Amino acid sequence: MDSKLLLVTMTLLSVLLLSACGWGDKDEEEPAEAGADITNNLDGTDKQVGEEETDNAVEHAGHAEGQLPEGLKEAENPKFPVGSTAVVNASHTDGMEGAMATIKGAYETTVYSVSYTPTNGDPFEENHKWFVEGEISAMDDGEIAVGTDVIINVDHQDGMLGAEGAVDTVEDTIVYVVDYTNSLGETVTNHLWLKESELQTEEESEYDTDSDDDSN
Repeated sequence: MDSKLLLVTMTLLSVLLLSACGWGDKDEEEPAEAGADITNNLDGTDKQVGEEETDNAVEHAGHAEGQLPEGLKEAENPKFPVGSTAVVNASHTDGMEGAMATIKGAYETTVYSVSYTPTNGDPFEENHKWFVEGEISAMDDGEIAVGTDVIINVDHQDGMLGAEGAVDTVEDTIVYVVDYTNSLGETVTNHLWLKESELQTEEESEYDTDSDDDSN
């Protein structure tokens, strides 16, 4: 009797121990499943960050060379040939002035500044620089001169395409497509447009700096 009782007791203890192990395994599996969910969430975040970075890259590129107006004439003898560098002497955007630019294209054209009302509800923009031939059209299909009411045919920035405005200035000159890194550390590629008078050689830029110092 004692032997049978001992055997039954050991059997019951074994069953209890196995059950306890089973519960332990289940508890350990739950964190692992939670961990897998967290990892997937991180993967999703990485993907979103990647998409945002792509959007930002496109935004910084701003104007692709494929968007150049048809018939734009390449300059035969520009002051700054394609592949050369120049110092930017304009402040169309933050951090632009003083940046070293690489020339991507040079074109002879008529260049315009235009004040217009964006189509996306942004505030009225005054004297936007610059548009070239083919990027704006006169509302009356006539010649474009100072004061002419125009429609904008390009999307250099949000709210521009299809916007209505009026011409502020008109000038025949050479304009450039450039790449540059601004003072904020942002790289801008294929920026349209800079006039020839808005670019300087390094020597000219240094001379201007020295002249300013002397005047002080």
